[in-house]
Amino acid sequence: MDTAIKAEWYDVDDADRESYLDWLHGRHLPALQSRPGYSWVGHYDRAPDTGRERKAGQPPRVETDDPNVGKGSQFLVVIAAASPDVFFDPNASQEADAETEAQLAKRKEYRSAVFVEETRVSGPDWYRHLPGSGAPPAIQLGNYQTRNEADDLDLAIWYRQMKLPQVTRARGCIGARKLVSVVGWPKHGILYEFMEMEPGEDNFEQRFRDAGLNERWTGRHVLEFVVHGPKGPHAGRRIWPPVEA
Repeated sequence: MDTAIKAEWYDVDDADRESYLDWLHGRHLPALQSRPGYSWVGHYDRAPDTGRERKAGQPPRVETDDPNVGKGSQFLVVIAAASPDVFFDPNASQEADAETEAQLAKRKEYRSAVFVEETRVSGPDWYRHLPGSGAPPAIQLGNYQTRNEADDLDLAIWYRQMKLPQVTRARGCIGARKLVSVVGWPKHGILYEFMEMEPGEDNFEQRFRDAGLNERWTGRHVLEFVVHGPKGPHAGRRIWPPVEA
């Protein structure tokens, strides 16, 4: 079971990156992975932005301007657990030692969220990364808010009518989970899991377009009624555990 997801977005200064990643991958994340209730842990490096332009006729993308929301986007830690209870267990909390505090302090523009799974679908490559195989090799995690109940309803229908069916056809896709939040700025999340991210890709939207089914949705464009998290969605390759060649 891995129906609860915790996400942590942040940046790290160039001068601190090597020492931080050595500690994170060598000590901190393996310790997290060993905790009871944790299903898998993955650390992802954001793919370089290729600067692709918005499609003609597409509404402008709205991003939150809330100054209280950290704008980190270079790295993303994703932890899956059997239940959100695992993330809030008071018996499991413990004070961080001095080294841990010093290393975690290197994270800039940090923010986090805890989600629970609303629904999921499998992609055509589900058989290449079966349940229990750990963190997916590549992901795209979107997070956003809606403004009212009508937006929530349109979003729910849009996912089920068009976007999630696209996932079942998208090349290299393991599957997707539609998420809702328990803690954090976003109300909604979407986690797409892929087997690989090719050179030159900075997200997986072209693969979804190639899957077709756009004609299924005749309502408002989704960009008209969602407010995105900073610099989202986060798409990138897993850097811990290392992806086998």
